[in-house]
Amino acid sequence: MKKRLVLIALVATSLLASTNTALADAQSDYQLAFAQYKTALANWNIALKAEQENFKTAMQNWNTAVKAAEQARKDIATKFKSDADAIQARTIAAVTAAVTAKDKKAANAAGKIELDLAIAARNAALEAVVKPGMKPTKPTPVPAPTPPAKPIKPSKKPAATKSPA
Repeated sequence: MKKRLVLIALVATSLLASTNTALADAQSDYQLAFAQYKTALANWNIALKAEQENFKTAMQNWNTAVKAAEQARKDIATKFKSDADAIQARTIAAVTAAVTAKDKKAANAAGKIELDLAIAARNAALEAVVKPGMKPTKPTPVPAPTPPAKPIKPSKKPAATKSPA
């Protein structure tokens, strides 16, 4: 009888020991996976912040380039307007000073040629303005790493099986 009790005790302890070591292995695997998850999450946060900062810098640079190009166009338009007004004033003065119709026609033609040259200079200056390029697109964030699944603790009660009836 003692042998039987010792044998039962030995079998019971071996069963419990094997489940405890399996549970311990699962727990240590989970802890290792969780540590790796925390590291991956920290790296993901750093990468996400870096992408956001890069986008912010790109947007600031793009906005500066747009403003500079717009200011250059405004400066060119202002210069052209003052040049065109001066050409018009000179042409009117020349036409008024002209005595004959032929002289008036020549003064108008000279004013037109001068205005055409000013238009060509304005168009060349507008072509020389640096274009800001495409607006930077907002980056799509990489999905966050998924946390590891917690190990399932074995139930203390054995699962009841239904007998086929």
